[in-house]
Amino acid sequence: MGWFWWFMLAMVLVIPLTMLMLGLRWWRGRIPPYGGSSGYRTRRSLASPEAWVFAHVYFGRLWVIVGVAVLVPSAVVMLLCPGGDTDRIGLWGGALCFIQTFVMLIPMIATENALRRMGG
Repeated sequence: MGWFWWFMLAMVLVIPLTMLMLGLRWWRGRIPPYGGSSGYRTRRSLASPEAWVFAHVYFGRLWVIVGVAVLVPSAVVMLLCPGGDTDRIGLWGGALCFIQTFVMLIPMIATENALRRMGG
């Protein structure tokens, strides 16, 4: 396994690990200050301090679930191509990162729907 494979493995794991770390943090109640410059900032989540807390806890839980669901297959795919050339490794790693980018946004739909049902 060459250096490029290790680099691509690290890059492929950035998104799921970020989802897990932030998801656990928010799910457990370590939420950024209301209205601050970071966090889950949408019109509905900023509607009230209660909506802000609800959105972070709900979104955090979903990010933990999705983060694990993305981490495992991503790592398996990268483990299956260690002997490949750099083009193959780069193609698979890039494709995984592209897919992960869209998958990490899916929990936003569920969170916004939950906020709407909540009245936010």
